[in-house]
Amino acid sequence: MISSVNKKDWRGLNVYRDRKHENLIKTLVEDKDTAIFTFNKDLMIFAAMIGYSYTRKLPLSNDKISITLGTYHSTNDDGFIYLLALMENRNATCLKDANLASSIRIYEEYCNGGLDLIQDWFRSNPTDISRVETIETKIWEYIKSQEAAGVDISNDDLEVDF
Repeated sequence: MISSVNKKDWRGLNVYRDRKHENLIKTLVEDKDTAIFTFNKDLMIFAAMIGYSYTRKLPLSNDKISITLGTYHSTNDDGFIYLLALMENRNATCLKDANLASSIRIYEEYCNGGLDLIQDWFRSNPTDISRVETIETKIWEYIKSQEAAGVDISNDDLEVDF
């Protein structure tokens, strides 16, 4: 674990994904007939948001693959990592250099949980070869469930200590 991050090397921090999801990643990113996402990190961001929405965090196994934080930063997508850390911690100290590794771990666990959930969705609808219908259906079901529960999706509930 990294206890202190030098301002010059924070982009070299690793952001991991569990290798158990490689077939899913190949299907949704690499396969020309079924790819929905352009890059692995795009799928990882989507999966992390799914994991957060469904409150599904799973620790990674020891068999994992890394992408550097700099890869996310190059397209300003590292903001999703920081956002999840802020939402989880409700304290901006998670953004300090010394805490970046913990913030990344939060993102990784939501991503892992989201990938696991997405895989379950596909197993429950094996006839959807393109996978698009399944994802679209699950997103609509989630939105409807939130509306039915009277959940107000706004920033009013987000309080962060600075």
